[in-house]
Amino acid sequence: SKAPNASNLKIVRMDRTAGCVTGGEEVYLLCDKVQKDDIQVRFYEEDDSGLTWEALGDFSPTDVHRQFAIVFKTPKYRDQNLQKPTSVFVQLKRKSDNETSEPKPFTYHPQVIDKEEVQRKRQKTLPNFQDL
Repeated sequence: SKAPNASNLKIVRMDRTAGCVTGGEEVYLLCDKVQKDDIQVRFYEEDDSGLTWEALGDFSPTDVHRQFAIVFKTPKYRDQNLQKPTSVFVQLKRKSDNETSEPKPFTYHPQVIDKEEVQRKRQKTLPNFQDL
């Protein structure tokens, strides 16, 4: 049998493939066997000239469950004022040898600022204490 750190990295499934540019959203990732101290979840973006952005998912070794699942938080996207959804890639990366998995697509969405909700909160009247 192969040593766990010699196995091919593979993302089997993720419970979400999109998130807000602000990051910090929890993702459950199922994978083939990984070592909890030797794995990263790498987000990146490329254009014709090469790598344009890279960031790591946020998790600790205790967030790696029995070598087959990682619960992590998405990183902030480089452009917080994104106007339309943007596709990037996510992959597993082994720290010890820089081996990577096949990338999976991930979409960052602009921040939704709900103007109606803000307006509704502004119109909310405070209780009139004279009536008490």
